[in-house]
This record gives sequence, structure tokens and C-alpha cells, in this order.
Amino acid sequence: MTENGSTQEKAFKVKRLVSYLLPVIIFILALWTLDKQLNHLHLIYILKSIAGVPVSHIGTAISLTFLSYTALTGYDYLAAHHINQVLPYKQIAKTSFISTSISYSVGFNFLTGGSLRYRLYSGYGLSLSQIGEIIIFCISTFWVGFCFTAGLLFTFYPLRLSECIPDIPIPLNIMGIILLLLLAAYFYFSFRKQELEIKGYKVRVPEPKIAFMQLILSSGDYLLPGTIIYLLLPQNPQLTLLHVLVFFALAQLIGLISTVPGGLGVFETTMLFMLEPYFGTVDIIGALVIFRLIYYFVPFLLGFLTLIYHEFEERKEFLKKVGKVTYSSLSEIMPQVFSILIFFGGISLLFSGALPSDPRYLREIAYFVPLPIIEASRLFGSIIGVLLLLLANGIWKRIDGAYVLSLAVLLLGGIFALLKDFDYHEAAALFTMFILLLPSRKHFYRKSSLLHQSFSRENIIAIILVLVSFVWLGFFSYRNVEYSNELWWQFGINSQASSFLRAVVGVFFFLLVLGITKMLSPFSKDIHLPGNDEIEFAKSIVKEGQETWGNLAFTGDKYLLFDDNRKAFLMYGISGKSWIAMGDPAGERDQIKELIWDFYEMSKLHQGRAVFYEISEKYIPVYLDLGLTLVKIGEEAKVPLESFTLEGSAGKDFRYTVRNVEKKGYRFEIVPSEEVAALMPELKEVSDAWLEIKTGKEMKFSVGFFDEKYLSNFPLALVRNDEEIVAFANIWAGGNNEELSVDLMRYGSTAPDRTMEYLFIKLMLWGKENGYKRFSLGMAPLSGLEKRQFAPLWHKVGSLIFANGDYIYNYKGLRDFKEKFNPVWSPKYIALPTGFKKSLALKDIATLISGVKDPFKDLF
Repeated sequence: MTENGSTQEKAFKVKRLVSYLLPVIIFILALWTLDKQLNHLHLIYILKSIAGVPVSHIGTAISLTFLSYTALTGYDYLAAHHINQVLPYKQIAKTSFISTSISYSVGFNFLTGGSLRYRLYSGYGLSLSQIGEIIIFCISTFWVGFCFTAGLLFTFYPLRLSECIPDIPIPLNIMGIILLLLLAAYFYFSFRKQELEIKGYKVRVPEPKIAFMQLILSSGDYLLPGTIIYLLLPQNPQLTLLHVLVFFALAQLIGLISTVPGGLGVFETTMLFMLEPYFGTVDIIGALVIFRLIYYFVPFLLGFLTLIYHEFEERKEFLKKVGKVTYSSLSEIMPQVFSILIFFGGISLLFSGALPSDPRYLREIAYFVPLPIIEASRLFGSIIGVLLLLLANGIWKRIDGAYVLSLAVLLLGGIFALLKDFDYHEAAALFTMFILLLPSRKHFYRKSSLLHQSFSRENIIAIILVLVSFVWLGFFSYRNVEYSNELWWQFGINSQASSFLRAVVGVFFFLLVLGITKMLSPFSKDIHLPGNDEIEFAKSIVKEGQETWGNLAFTGDKYLLFDDNRKAFLMYGISGKSWIAMGDPAGERDQIKELIWDFYEMSKLHQGRAVFYEISEKYIPVYLDLGLTLVKIGEEAKVPLESFTLEGSAGKDFRYTVRNVEKKGYRFEIVPSEEVAALMPELKEVSDAWLEIKTGKEMKFSVGFFDEKYLSNFPLALVRNDEEIVAFANIWAGGNNEELSVDLMRYGSTAPDRTMEYLFIKLMLWGKENGYKRFSLGMAPLSGLEKRQFAPLWHKVGSLIFANGDYIYNYKGLRDFKEKFNPVWSPKYIALPTGFKKSLALKDIATLISGVKDPFKDLF
């Protein structure tokens, strides 16, 4: 770099530093000057001065402000015509008001006003060059009016300014002549229709007609704020409107030169000096404060709100999506947040009941609150503290009763905090929690009983620790008080040790009564295998449902848990200490969340652990609320029947299968459920042959097994010839013709190749003809697991087994077979406890599915 270049760079840095520091220095000096001028005034005098301004003058000032900002919208309207862009006045007015009202208060008009105009006009389709022309036009319009009005005032009405202002280097009349000459030059270029070049950019001067309109608009806009200040000042015969307009022009010019945002401080200081010979300082400051509020702050606030509304309208759809995601995310943690807050609220009430109160507050409150109410507040405040500790568990679990009771208890706790010793800090915290919890009703949807809720080991330990700390803190605080039997019956403002002892007894008596009530209250959900009535209820629910999963309940080997309204049910089995729910609950969606929680609570009450096997992603938030972890175990394949066809190249392989099987004399047949019993001997032979081929035994729990009573519930799909049945599958049909599926699939040793594929093809075509929308092919285990570098260990191991574990189970082959039907894949998970309990739960699931008797079950 050359020496000359280095010098230029240093000069540029110095110039930039000065540009940053100069407004700051001017602002500080203006504040220092104002402080020096106002240090003898009290705020009350300024407020009285403001209150003394007639309401009619303030109303007129507001009207003139409205007219002024209306005139400012004309700047942009003329600019649009100048660049030959016709925009609706509504868009122009909104853009002008937002950019002007904000830039007037923020300062740096060219930067703030220009950027806001660019943001808004670009949305209306204007180019960067067009927006640049509008910005330059609006700035020039302001200076046209200023040069005209200030130039006339300075030239023909020169004033002797206050002695407080140093002599201005240029006399006012000379300054006025310079301004008028600048205006004349502007109109000269306008009549010549000549373009100006500024730093390489050509600026087109408006034609005379538009230039005269600029002059009229901007002159009126200049006169209006000056008139507002004149109206807000007290009357003085020596001060005319022309005086104020001259002062206003000079103060505005100095404020603009200072580049301080909005001229704040600089404008006020200048006006104060110039008006000081006519009024007292307090009257000037009062008028300037009102002017700043009416002309700058209120429009700024309205402009900012208008900008926010505009941005919201522009991004309404995006913000709605973001809002839904944000609400969904927050709704998952809000109960937990409130639970923690309420638990700490209980701690606060207990500890404040154990600590001595401030005697000063006690003496003051004794004048207003009777002693019995103070004593009762001390006792019930501690009991409410314990109740909040217990309710925190219900809030965590989203129980609606806990929500309602928490609101009442928080409100009472705040009142008792005020009554016992005027502890307004604690009361404010409790009332704040009440206000925050009040609109959160939608997050607490569970209809469970508070008496039947279970407490985790950690929760019980935390409550015990708080209670022990409460007792210790109280005895430590009153360790110098000598114990006597009379202490229990002493009542008085200063008998705080007595109040603490009674609170301890009250707290533990409350817990004793609550514990006995909980032990004696029967639990409505008992454990038994379903009877005929419950099976019929389940059948009615499955018939109304859109999915077929619930048909698995009719195997008779699973317990059923219904919701209170018998609109939904959940099937489960017990292995070891694991209570294993099979699939998602079936039934009305509104009842399912509560049903999942009921099952979780029931498992806890019986000292078990809840596990949910082969669940979908629909209720993942609920399982996460239970504190369970999710493990992906595969994907379910569902074929859209509307697009399933044997036609075209996609159906070539299917056509071959159908021709090959039917060519050998076999056919597809649907047998209604009423006729299944008559075919049972033949079906038993096929099933036994299938089990012999597979060298295995019947699986349990997660799939159906060969049982006459179970199979008689469903129609069967058969593959047969005139002599024998070679394959069959029971048909699960969902309600409203939504879904079709199969469960128990068996084929004999004499079945031809591709028999099961043929059965699926024909059954899908049958379902399509009968109006069903999709066909479920069931789950492909270990399918869809990630094998990326940072995937969980289970995914890596599972994907490895999926790719290379054919000797264990034909995982990949099963996935490939189902993929032939072009299904839609959806993930399946297990929701199970964390830590070591996860391994125990997986062992129990394997035991239950294999049908092996668990040796530990008898110990349960």
C-alpha cells in the first residue's frame, strides 16, 4: 500500500469515528445543558404545567398532527407520480406513515426511512432504482418546503435571539437569502428539465407542476408542527406565531445537523434557550414534553404497530405454521414447567411458615386483620404448602382436577400470605403463578382421579425432604424458645413458635387423613381377562374405528382396559413386572390420551412398569409425557387400494402370479364368519402343516394364533381347489371401509409356489371392489433403521441384523416382499422405561410374545 493510500485510509477511519462520536457528544452536551437548566425544578411542577394546558389546545394539537402526517403521505404520492408508477393511495399512505413516523423518532432519516420504504415498496413490485428515486424525492420535498418557509422567515422577519445563544456566524437574513437561492436553483433545474448528477448517479428534477405541489405540501407540513408548539405554550402578547415558527425552524435545523435521533435533547435545548425570555422554564418544558408525545411518540407507536401488522399479514401463513409448531412444542413442556413452579410455591409457603415474621409487618397488619384470622392463615398457609407439593405431581401428569384445585390453592395461598404477615413478595409470586396457569386449561386433559394418582420414588423422596426441612427449619428458628405444654395454646401476634407447632401438627394430620383416604378408596380398574360383554364392547369399538389393529383383542389372551365412557380400549399383557400394551389404543381419539395415562397409573399402582409395544407416531407426545423412551423397531406397510392394479408394467409380476396359481386349478374364495366353524378341521390340518414346515410353535400376544373361537369372529380368505384348502388367512376389516388387513396366515405343504402372494393380490382386488381404501401388510421388523455415523447404537445394530441376519429371520426378504405392492411405510416403536429397566422390559416382551411361561410371574 502506498503512503498516500495509507494516509487516506487513516483519514477515512478518523472521519468515520468522528461521525459516530459527534452525535453522542452533542447529545451528552444537550442533556448536560438541560440538566443544568432544570436542576432547580421538581417533577411535580412540570406535571402541573402539563396539566394546565387546556384540553381544547391538546385536541387541536392532535388534529394538526393528523393533518401534518396526512400532508407527509403526499410526499410519497407525488413521488409515485414523478416516477410514473400508479399505486393505490392506501399502500402509499401506509408506507409513508410507517417510514416517516419511525424515522422521525429513531433519527438517521435517510437510513431508517429509506430502508423502511425499500422494505415496503419492494413488496408492491417496485425496483431498487424506483425506490431510490422515491426516497430522494421525499427528502428533496422536505428541503423545498424548509427552504421556502425558513428562507422567508429568516429574510423578512429576522429576530434578535436570546442572549443565551452565542452569536451565529451568519446573520439570519443572510441565511434566509441562501435558503431562497437554493430553492430558486431547484426551480431553475425544474423548468429546464435538467438532470443532476450526484456521485455518478443521475437524479431527475421534477417538472414544474410537481415541484410547485412539493412546495405547497412541504410548506404546510412545516407550518403545522410550529403551530402546535405555539398552541401548547402559555399566552404572551410579546410572542407571536411568527416568533415560534422562526424558533422552530432554527431548532429543527440544528437538530438535523446534530444527527441525534429525532433531535432528542438538542431540539428541546435550543427551543428552551430561545423561549426563555418569554416564559418560565417549567412552562416551556411542559409544552415541549406534550409536543414530543403528540407529534413524535404517538405516531411512532402507531407506525410501529402498523409495521408489525403489515409484516404479520405478509407472513400470515408462515407465522401460523411457526405458531402451531411453537404451540405444539410449548404444550409438551408447559405442564412440567407449572409443576416445578407449583412445587416451589409449596416449598415457599412451608418455609415461610417455619421462619419468624418481621415484627414491623405484624404490628401493622394487626390493626386491620383480627387475631383469629392471622392464626388461621398461619395454619392453613402451611397446609396449602403441602397441598401444592402433592398437586405438582398431578399437574405434571396433566390431570384436570389438579389444574382446577391448583388455581384455587394458589389464590388462597396468596391471600393467606398477605393475612399472616403481609408477605407481599410471596403473595405476588403465588398470584403470578395463578395468572399464568389460568389460560392453560387446554394442556390438562386427563379426567383421572387425584386420589388414584401414583407418586414416583423420586417424587416421594423430594416431598419427604421438604417436610423434614420444614420441621428442622422451624425448630432451628425457635431454638431459643423454651418448650412448655402451654406453648400449644398461646395465641398472639408474637406467638410465632406456637403457630409453627400447630402448623406442624396440622400438616401431618392432613397427610394422615389423605393417606388413609387413598388406602381405603377402591381403584375402579381391576385386572381380569375379558368376558363376553367386554368382547362385545370391543367389537363395537373396532367396527367404528378406521384401523384394524383392535381385532387382535379377540384372541382372548390379553387383558382389556376401557375408558370410563366405553368409547376406547387398550389391550395388554403382563410379563414379569412389565405391563405391556399391544399397539395403539383403539377407539375415539379424544379418549385415548386419558386411556394411556390410566394404563400407566394402573401399572404403577401395582408396582409394575408400563411398556407400549408396536405403537405408531400418533401419540408419541403422550408417551414422552410419561417419561418413556422410544425405540424404533420397524415399519408398517399399507397399500393404497385405489392405485393398486394388475394393469400395465407395474402389475406384470402380479398377473404372472395369478395366472400361474389359477392355471394349476386353484381359486380364491371368501368365506363369511358364520361358515368358518364348519371348515375348522381342514383349517387345523393346514395350520399344523404350516407349523411343521416352520419347525416352530404358535406365537402369542402380538399376533393371532390358531383358535376356533378366535377365527370364528372373522371371514376367511381361502386358496383352494375342488379337493382341499391349501392356504387361508382371517380378514380384519375396519369401520367405514377404511382399512383391510389379515392376521393369521397359514399354508399347507401342497400349496403351489406364490400361494400367499396370490392370496394377497386377490384379497386386495376384492377390497378395492368393495370400497376399502387401504390394505395393511403389517410390520417389517428392523426396517427403516438408520446406519449413519451418529445414529443411535440400536439403529446401527438393528440395521446390521436387518442386512445380514437371514439365518435368524428373513428380515430383508420380508421387506422386499412387501415392497412389491408399492406400500406407504410408517414407523413403529416401543415406548419403554429408561435405564436398566429398558433391558428388563425387552426381556419381558420377548417372553410374552414367545408364549413361554415367565417363572417370575408367580412371584408377582
